[in-house]
Amino acid sequence: MTLFSRPLRLSFTAALVLPALLAGCAGDPKPVSFAPLTYEYLGQMHLNASTLNIIDNTTTNPIAGDIGNRAPTPPAQALRQMAQDRLAAGSSNGNTAQFVIDRASILHNAGGTLAGQMDVHLDILSPGSTQTAHAEAHVTSNLRPDPSKGDVDGQANLYELTRDMMQHMNVELEYQIRHSLSAWLVDAGGTPVGAAIQTQQLGAPGTTSAAPKGLSATAVTVPATAATSAIPTSTTPENAPITTPTVTTPKVDVPDITAPQVTVPDTSGVTQKAATSAAPSEPDAIFPAGGEDDTPSTPVKTMSPKAGYLKLPGQTKPTSSGN
Repeated sequence: MTLFSRPLRLSFTAALVLPALLAGCAGDPKPVSFAPLTYEYLGQMHLNASTLNIIDNTTTNPIAGDIGNRAPTPPAQALRQMAQDRLAAGSSNGNTAQFVIDRASILHNAGGTLAGQMDVHLDILSPGSTQTAHAEAHVTSNLRPDPSKGDVDGQANLYELTRDMMQHMNVELEYQIRHSLSAWLVDAGGTPVGAAIQTQQLGAPGTTSAAPKGLSATAVTVPATAATSAIPTSTTPENAPITTPTVTTPKVDVPDITAPQVTVPDTSGVTQKAATSAAPSEPDAIFPAGGEDDTPSTPVKTMSPKAGYLKLPGQTKPTSSGN
């Protein structure tokens, strides 16, 4: 018979082991993960070169006091990754594109400030290793971390400064390449950027000409006689000078136009009679015989002859009718 039962022994074991585990975990810092710095999402710039070389001069020319190698992604490593993600050789002409990292450092200056600096340049070398084109980019950045959040030169602060410098470097490098090396940029097929329209030597009528590089050719057969007749015949000798006729603009004389003077007579002395005579001669629709006169008129009284009195012509005395 055992002294303690099995559940009781497990409880004692847990009580002894758990404090030891907690004590061990309290001294370990919490692990922090940092996202890798990659730049494929920004797209590639294809160069008119057959190969791309990346050279890191920071290993042979170190900067005194540089603490960039303590960062989760050291600045020099971030620059190499940028060159691999953003630059590509796009032709087979034998040229070499050479990306050189001249400086990639972070310094812990007095006053708790982190100072970062990146210097790079890109050369195009001919097959004989002669430099034919050149571009360079420079970025500097300063960070003053909060000391209450940890060491100034801790990994979090070094990572933040490196990421900030790389954001500016991507913009600056692309600008310098497109400004100084625009003639050395090609598309993914090797065609120079901006040269979509190319010149081509046309063949004789009835023949098929080869299409320019990057364009599909459609074969069209044209009868020689039809093609020849469609071409107008010019009688101008070859390389004859062309005389431009002189056009003279005729001179047009515009006569001066003088406005006539109009004299308006004075109508203040016109009498009422003249004004009345100027009235229209048409009869009035309401009073055809003229307007009513305001002066009262005496009616003419006509007397009838007395009854039984008749006066014949030539008689001086009246005759009675019935006697």
